[in-house]
Amino acid sequence: MSEAEFVVADRSLDPATGEAAFGYRLGDDEFTERLTLDPALLGGDVDSERLDAALDLVHLVMGTSYYKLRAPGRVTVRRPITKAQHAVAEAAYTHGLGEFAAVNRLPVPHAVEWDVELRDAASGTAVPGGSGALLPVGGGKDSALALVVVTPATALAINPTGAQRDVTSAAGVPLVGVRRRLDPLLAERTAAGGRNGHVPVTAINSAIATLVAVLGGFDPVVFANERSADEETLTVGGASVNHQYSKSYEFEQLFATAAGELGVGYFSLTRQLSELATVSAVAELPDLRGQILSCNRSYTQRHLGGEATQRWCLHCDKCLFTFLCFAVFLQPAEAVAMFGGNPLEDLSLVDGFRVLWATEKPFDCVGERAESAAAMAHLAHSAAWGAFPVVRALGEEAASYAAVTGETVAGFLEPRGAHAVPEQYLASLRRTLAGARRPVG
Repeated sequence: MSEAEFVVADRSLDPATGEAAFGYRLGDDEFTERLTLDPALLGGDVDSERLDAALDLVHLVMGTSYYKLRAPGRVTVRRPITKAQHAVAEAAYTHGLGEFAAVNRLPVPHAVEWDVELRDAASGTAVPGGSGALLPVGGGKDSALALVVVTPATALAINPTGAQRDVTSAAGVPLVGVRRRLDPLLAERTAAGGRNGHVPVTAINSAIATLVAVLGGFDPVVFANERSADEETLTVGGASVNHQYSKSYEFEQLFATAAGELGVGYFSLTRQLSELATVSAVAELPDLRGQILSCNRSYTQRHLGGEATQRWCLHCDKCLFTFLCFAVFLQPAEAVAMFGGNPLEDLSLVDGFRVLWATEKPFDCVGERAESAAAMAHLAHSAAWGAFPVVRALGEEAASYAAVTGETVAGFLEPRGAHAVPEQYLASLRRTLAGARRPVG
């Protein structure tokens, strides 16, 4: 086999144990990633063609984790796949690896040649029965809103954490867990000099969710990705690089077509919403908002292994952005009770907040530049928040940026833009937003 290709090789599913194995080859190395599914999901009568296609979808996008070690620019797929699956894979390995390419100084967008046989999609893909919607949750504000709006529903967590269990429990929604285990050889090869970087995690989680939906009779799969996911993180040589590409509406449409071939609906509930609009709704749910967590530093191996408590670090980009958004709708005492501290008191974090509206945003899941600036500008004119040191330091600068864009907090609270949310869920979302908290004065 050529050193200059990545092979999506063999895969299997053991109904007795619930373990699915996905094989890949890169040069002389062979990798196997494993998913452990709840055996209860495997007891139903599932059409074999639909199950095969769902496994293929997972196999394709999960391979990005191993492909990036050398990023050879060529992918060979051993099994025939559909045109829609191929489109998802192309997007995942190009734009989905855009940040990886930029960080590793590879050409952007990352170009990939494909050696693949295309086949027709299976016919007769209606889902038998119905177990309600399946909601992949991360434990943050977006998940919290979806858990309130979408019923009946079951939550899904990949390698469930305490934060995910807490927010689903607070919402009174049952949780299904899937264990995902990377091949240990990946860490060895990375440590030995292999390339590393961001992969399209939402694409991978979407594929796993679709597999669970097919097995468990769930429909639809509902994510909660806001419209801010469409804004690029930075531009390299005129090409957009988006940390959140696999959360974007462009990717959602591609994936929805592939999921539709399996008889599973797929959409983002909050596609029309800004981050501020989502926060305004969650801020009015005190029992739920106290359980959310949107801090990437709390998802290390020590945290996931139970050796450390998950909590807000209040220093990372995601923590600062989330605190800034909630400050717009909470009194300082409420925010401190929720987050365990107040980063707007710490002048050493001025640059951490400022970068949220910089030309090159952080490589993290944060909102639009204008949204962050509008939020800080609002706080600067707020009696509750205006005296805090970081707000005093950045208020005028943020207001100037917001003025140039013409954006305000009030403007960000209005839904806008394209979406694919079915009316039944849209109506429920509107009812929840009607009771949202208004900005503090």
